[in-house]
Amino acid sequence: MWEIVANFASNLWFFVDMRVIFSIILAFAAVAAQAQGYYAMVDSSEVYIGEKDWEKAEYYIKKALEAEPDNSNNSLLLSNLATVQRYAGKTQEAVRNYSLALFMTPNAVTLLKNRASLYLQIDSIDLAYADYERVIALDNRDLESLYNHGMIAIEKKKMGISRDDFDRLKSVSPKSYYAVNGDAVWHMVSGNYDRAVEGFSKIIEARPGVEAYMNRADCYMAMKKLVEADKDIRAAIELDSSNGQLYMMKAALDRLRYDEMQVSRDLELAEKYGVSKDEIRRWRMEKR
Repeated sequence: MWEIVANFASNLWFFVDMRVIFSIILAFAAVAAQAQGYYAMVDSSEVYIGEKDWEKAEYYIKKALEAEPDNSNNSLLLSNLATVQRYAGKTQEAVRNYSLALFMTPNAVTLLKNRASLYLQIDSIDLAYADYERVIALDNRDLESLYNHGMIAIEKKKMGISRDDFDRLKSVSPKSYYAVNGDAVWHMVSGNYDRAVEGFSKIIEARPGVEAYMNRADCYMAMKKLVEADKDIRAAIELDSSNGQLYMMKAALDRLRYDEMQVSRDLELAEKYGVSKDEIRRWRMEKR
């Protein structure tokens, strides 16, 4: 009797062991299938990102995150989700997901820069400034962050900090656009127009652009060099004839020439190319 029970017990333990092993195999199979699904959804999102189909890209990224919420790659995936949402115009969702990604990887420079640039886009200047400050603390040779931090510092009237940023830029990459333009803007805001013109001229010589022409024209008008300002404004209009702000600048120049008839024509063109009536009204009030 004992021998039969023993044999039965032995067979029972064998049966139980096989069930455990089978369960483990099923568990591993499920994990493998889940992992395969995660990466398949990530791959699908990348395809739709390439096609600029933001809605489908967002869908597949979210599905991947739901499938494996603890995956070590999710910081990058959240960053991708935020960028997709940013392109889709979902700025608040994008900020939230950049922040979630940064909670997971707080020293990720690219993430900090992405969130900072989004903050600039939505006019959250102080938050952008803080993010660029963190980037500089992590990498004080990051040209873009030094430049943007310096430009925001100017807007915040922290001229000493902005000077430090631009000096650092000059030491790291003296011939870069960031270094030359940052230095020129600093001198323009400080009223050192000759130095500013020198910097903007270097930029125009290397890479003519609307912004550089406008900045140099501003300096020339401040210096009462109206012929030179006129040339720069016309050159900028040739590059972008549908930029309403250029006609606002031309109106300011023509007012310095006491040509009120031309001022009116300039303002009509400014409104035609996107400047609001309120802005034009404010401009007229300020120039009285």
